Amino acid sequence: MMLENKVIIITGASGGIGSALANLVIQKGAIPILTDITKNKLEKLGESLTKKTRREILHIEHDVTSPQSWEVLMDLVNKKYGRIDILVNNAGVVQPGAAEVISLEKVNQQVSVNFLGTIYGCRAALSFMKKQNFGKIINVASLGGIIPMSGEAVYSATKFAIRGYSLSLYAELFSSPIEISVVCPDSVDTPFLDYELLYDESALSFIGKPMTTQYVAKYILKAVRTKKPEILVPLGMGIISRIVMIYPKFFFLFFPVLKKIGNRNIKNRRKEKE
Repeated sequence: MMLENKVIIITGASGGIGSALANLVIQKGAIPILTDITKNKLEKLGESLTKKTRREILHIEHDVTSPQSWEVLMDLVNKKYGRIDILVNNAGVVQPGAAEVISLEKVNQQVSVNFLGTIYGCRAALSFMKKQNFGKIINVASLGGIIPMSGEAVYSATKFAIRGYSLSLYAELFSSPIEISVVCPDSVDTPFLDYELLYDESALSFIGKPMTTQYVAKYILKAVRTKKPEILVPLGMGIISRIVMIYPKFFFLFFPVLKKIGNRNIKNRRKEKE
């Protein structure tokens, strides 16, 4: 799919991956609609891109956990552009910590933003795209939706859920002109990762070197251009993750070593930040 003049909604646009993706699709000639619940950051991003491109970049305060907010968003985009070519469900949150310690508020937030937000977005987009008889949805999950993550169980569970939901929708839309893909990246160097760095429980998020947001954004665009149901980022680590989870006991044979590596990398990264 060529991106020239394509209308692309990006949720969580003021975050690391979202803003990198916004910059990238603009370079490809697309028309991004940037949404986020963080109004100040979103406005700064919108203003910056408008100044950079010398054309209006639409940015809309939007709560992915609200079906009503999705209705308003779709209505606004429809009135302005008359179509939606691509939706990228990118918004997400994480809260590390022991399962019994994390507040219920943080549990509900992760489930609401990560999983329900994706469901609401897909439902709203599908209703719109089926009427226009075309469109593509990209859901951003994680390799933590393939590999279990101790200390981040709720986050991992929501990413497992996004992956399962996306692949199920792929089957549901198999003979449809509407396409859907799920992108599963490894750890990405974002403010979220800096937040995880504060918690020893986040060891599995620090096994390898974090990828740049620009690198992940390129793979999201790859998902737009292909009909693959799933994009693993990076591919090698994704394949390894799939293989070791054929039988979970294989993963847990290596778990103590992986956790040790993660803990060591957390300590080293903290020293670098000092």
